Amino acid sequence: MGFLKFGDKDRAGRQKRIEHTGRYLRASRTGGVALRAHVKAAGINLTGNTSHGVRVSTRLAKNTQVALQNGRFVLRGRYGSDAAKFNLSKSGLSVSSKTGLGTINWIRPGRSSVKFAGVQLRGHKAAAANGVYLALMAMAVLSRVMVKGVALFGRGLAGGIQWGVGRWQEARQARERIELTVVDVAPAGERVLDAHGVVPAEEPLPDLFAALVFLSAVMGRGEARVAPASVEADAPNTPFAGALAGDMQAVGEQLRGWLNTAPASAGDSGPDAVSDPTSLLGVLHQLARAFAGRTEDDLRTEALFAIDDAVLALGKRTILQDAMLDILVESLDVELTLAGER
Repeated sequence: MGFLKFGDKDRAGRQKRIEHTGRYLRASRTGGVALRAHVKAAGINLTGNTSHGVRVSTRLAKNTQVALQNGRFVLRGRYGSDAAKFNLSKSGLSVSSKTGLGTINWIRPGRSSVKFAGVQLRGHKAAAANGVYLALMAMAVLSRVMVKGVALFGRGLAGGIQWGVGRWQEARQARERIELTVVDVAPAGERVLDAHGVVPAEEPLPDLFAALVFLSAVMGRGEARVAPASVEADAPNTPFAGALAGDMQAVGEQLRGWLNTAPASAGDSGPDAVSDPTSLLGVLHQLARAFAGRTEDDLRTEALFAIDDAVLALGKRTILQDAMLDILVESLDVELTLAGER
């Protein structure tokens, strides 16, 4: 197989041109069979070939060769890389590039070449084949770029939509949130309690805690009453169940009277159960402040978590209950640390 170079690969990994190039014999598809001999002395190469005659050559400079072929002057020069190689000859300068099929000469297309499966072609047909190959390669590269561009655009669009939805949700939550602070609600709560002659500091601590739970968990949900059985079934191990079983119902009756809520039977609920969030939050603040003034830090923190458990025992927090918890944190003077903070 080595006789005709079958299986031999060139630098590009392609089958070498199928031909035999022995020391004295050369046989190829286009050149036929020829005998040749070569000698070199004093930097001069002398080559004799039965098909092409006698050639005398030498190197004029790096990558530059001059020769006499049967008395005809020959000048050859190759400079640069495969991407853009400059070719020097008697007829002038040309530029060629390597392709996956062979070589294309941009200035003199007739000097292009193509090699496929060890068979080499030259001339304008080779230039056309190289042109088609380069066009297909350009289309393939363009397709990959377009696919990557579409993928990047899709990810960017998805990220933009996600960002926009997040901002929209934040804006909606900001619009829906009850923006009332302790400063806003404290006077309203004080007026309600004064009108009924209630002094929170004189109330028993269990009653104060039961009132805070009832305000947050029941009235904060827009309800006037809650069935003890439902609470005990939903949260039997929470402080909410104990408070309800003890003092919550009685405290709830008082709170509804203070806040002027409409009389309701068990199971009635709705936004009309509490008509004034400012007054409700104000009463919550005043009772929480009285509770905080008579308890230690740890007990206040446990009370806040117990109230939050009571709220969640009946379902997801309402907007009003979110505002209540904000008021309770400040009124109970509890410092909350988010996970990860020091």
